[in-house]
Amino acid sequence: MPQRWTAHRLTALTFALAATLLATTVEAAKAPVVRGVIFKGSGEFEPVRVGLDKFTLKDSDDATAGDYELAHVVSEVVFNDLDFSYLFEPVRPDTLYMRIMGFTEIDQRGWRHLGAEYLIQGEVQANGEELAVEYTLRDIINDRQVFQRRLKSRRSTARLLAHTLSDEVYQEIARTPGIFQTRLTYLHSNSPTYKEVHVCDYDGANDIAVTADRAVVISPRWADANTVSYTSFRDGNPDVWLLDLSRDRAQKLSARPGLNSGCAWSRDGKRYVLSLSVDGDPEIYIGQEGSNKTTRLTFSKGIDSSPSFSPDGKRIIFTSDRGGTPQIYIMDEDGANVERLTRQGHYNESPDWSPTLDVITYVTRIDGVFQIHTIRPDGTGIRQLTEVGSNENPHWSPDGMHIVFTSNRTGEYEIYTMNYDGSGVRRLTTNGNNTNPAWSP
Repeated sequence: MPQRWTAHRLTALTFALAATLLATTVEAAKAPVVRGVIFKGSGEFEPVRVGLDKFTLKDSDDATAGDYELAHVVSEVVFNDLDFSYLFEPVRPDTLYMRIMGFTEIDQRGWRHLGAEYLIQGEVQANGEELAVEYTLRDIINDRQVFQRRLKSRRSTARLLAHTLSDEVYQEIARTPGIFQTRLTYLHSNSPTYKEVHVCDYDGANDIAVTADRAVVISPRWADANTVSYTSFRDGNPDVWLLDLSRDRAQKLSARPGLNSGCAWSRDGKRYVLSLSVDGDPEIYIGQEGSNKTTRLTFSKGIDSSPSFSPDGKRIIFTSDRGGTPQIYIMDEDGANVERLTRQGHYNESPDWSPTLDVITYVTRIDGVFQIHTIRPDGTGIRQLTEVGSNENPHWSPDGMHIVFTSNRTGEYEIYTMNYDGSGVRRLTTNGNNTNPAWSP
């Protein structure tokens, strides 16, 4: 039997993933994979199985159909969150088992029979526009209650409440923050001539347009959890704007003559890098939060673009065609020690550095279409993650376990997510003309 992961072993899983990924070469990447995780002689990885009982309604005698639907929504969102996670596998009540055993509900022994190691049970209370969920997390293996908590929200934010619950469970078991309250930004086009910035939950729900520029818009990125930067031609010149989502207020960050684009932020949100053509060819510049003053970092003939910080902010990766074709380069935060990273393929671009693993994702053009790859900062360990359609604009989730990207594998460009190794692909949008996604911190 594969060894199950207890709470303290789950914490170590992120380190195992890092070590595994960094030890992986092109040949090792072809080794047998269990749920996308390759272990070197340490056996199979089996995710922690978390039972999720159907959430009940408090004061159900007075409940409306809408109240029952609300309880169902909370249960489904939590289940889907855990199912999305790389570390957990949610377990539902087995109705066949219940019928055979003559049970109307499953006790702790029954959940253990279904393989659950932890159990979430909750009660939903709806009172007008107010919503509350009281839930418990139980450790089935050790027969103990881990905690009991109560969450409150408005009915209109029931999904956010459920994501909060999932994050609390994730934090408790995995001992690391969850990503279920994070959001995505991307571009959607209703016209051949312009695009608008959209924001949605990490799972694609609650999608809204946050700009109405009616202009060409490119490169949306998160400055922090509530602020998005993007380049817009709304005033004629491609300027970088900062949009405060909490205040619905946009202001210019960079409006130099010529191109202002590809703005990306350090993990602490205090510095940004971008591509400016104010001095001729597009070059990489660095600036400080709250200031439009920038310092030039690159001095080369050709186009330097798409910069991205390393997790510690001490290095920067970017795309440059200084050697004749677009390739990925790496340099220190002050522009020193520039080195070419990619040596395979004639066209490599769109690098993004994982916030938790020492690995970079990027795209390579193969037979006229783009495919997503990963590579280590020393240029080794190249792995191809996608094969179907053209796949572009990869960006990491804040926990480094997932990648959001654009693909036309169904004929239209849509937003997708996948696990860090290319498994677990999920489509988030369905209306076409969706590109350039980025994941919030």
